[in-house]
Amino acid sequence: MARKRAQPARAKAAKTGQRKAPAAKAAQEAVLSEETETSVAVLPEATISEPLVLPETLDSACAISVRNMLLERRGSPLVVDAGQVRRTGMQAVQILIAAAQTWQADGHSYAVTNPSSEFLDTITLVGLTREQIFLEGMAG
Repeated sequence: MARKRAQPARAKAAKTGQRKAPAAKAAQEAVLSEETETSVAVLPEATISEPLVLPETLDSACAISVRNMLLERRGSPLVVDAGQVRRTGMQAVQILIAAAQTWQADGHSYAVTNPSSEFLDTITLVGLTREQIFLEGMAG
């Protein structure tokens, strides 16, 4: 008979959540606090308005990292500084065009500013217009 009485007590504890082991409860609280800290840490980054500075060599080797940097800033206005660019590859240019179109579709402002002469030469060489890449600033 003791066995029958223990089962309803276990079922009742399981239903009310009172039967958690202290270690499991502490682990769950730690995960929740980490999630809260992560959420708090991510929110301020989304509002940062500092320009994304492109690297000096904007070639296919760095195209994925540029894409990832752009994606991290998706959902807010963005200024891309192309002032340091000395070499530009087509894969990176395609990523910048896609970013301009994505920001426009999302309804956020996007601009490539301070383009270096080398960056402008590449844009002109491949037949792109300033509007296609959302260039602002220096006349080219």
